Amino acid sequence: MKQTLLLVLTVCAALAQVTDESPWQALDAGLKDTNPARRISAVLAMSVVKPQPRPVALLEGMITDKDLGVRQAVCATLGDMKSTASVKMLKQALEDKAPEVIFAAARALYSMNDPAGREVLTGVLLGEQKDSSGFMTTSIRDAKLKLRDPKALLLIGVNQAAALLGPVGAGVPLAEQLLKDGQASGKTIAALLLATDTSVESKTAIRQALSDKNWTVRAAATRAVALRGLGEDYPDLKALLDDKREEVKYAAAAAMIRLKQGGVKQAAAK
Repeated sequence: MKQTLLLVLTVCAALAQVTDESPWQALDAGLKDTNPARRISAVLAMSVVKPQPRPVALLEGMITDKDLGVRQAVCATLGDMKSTASVKMLKQALEDKAPEVIFAAARALYSMNDPAGREVLTGVLLGEQKDSSGFMTTSIRDAKLKLRDPKALLLIGVNQAAALLGPVGAGVPLAEQLLKDGQASGKTIAALLLATDTSVESKTAIRQALSDKNWTVRAAATRAVALRGLGEDYPDLKALLDDKREEVKYAAAAAMIRLKQGGVKQAAAK
């Protein structure tokens, strides 16, 4: 009993020592970075954050980004967050000039049971709506690559299991980002899949993965920490704000925010 109380007090003290603004500042820097790849990473990292007014406002402010990849990531992340307050904005994104953005917006709307999303996805299935620029050529190329790339084949498995994986399934866009990197490995996928596991063994493994030499593993582990609510690992996440990989910094910042959030207070619908 005394040991449990001591652990609780230690965790509370650690949380109190960290200002609420440090993770927000890290994410804000990523969202404002001149490199669109970093903006995308920051946006995708926010998928673990609960749809409260502040993070929703930050994401919605990125929907007019000049880079289509950023706009696409915004739609995907709002869908992951189940930000019902963003339905109107996502419907506006269905008018985007880039098919990738339209498709991401439709997926987000569909995940929140909005009929507008179903209409677009049905159109894609019927061949009436593109899901990407140069759809036919990229689809053929991607199909060939998946047959040759073991990591891509593993990603197919992640996609197919999305409905069974809970929060991990909702994070497929982040999984795609991590697995596209040449350094991604089976450990990366394991960290993504164990995010919803509650065993002591996986908890220990995830903690160790926070310091893995592979950045994709560290990023996946921070997501697992956030989704499992491992508040005692907050100090370790703070240390990752100084990680040499920007993607890990953003993932750690988003995880810290998630751990500090209380009950979900949805942003007001506009």
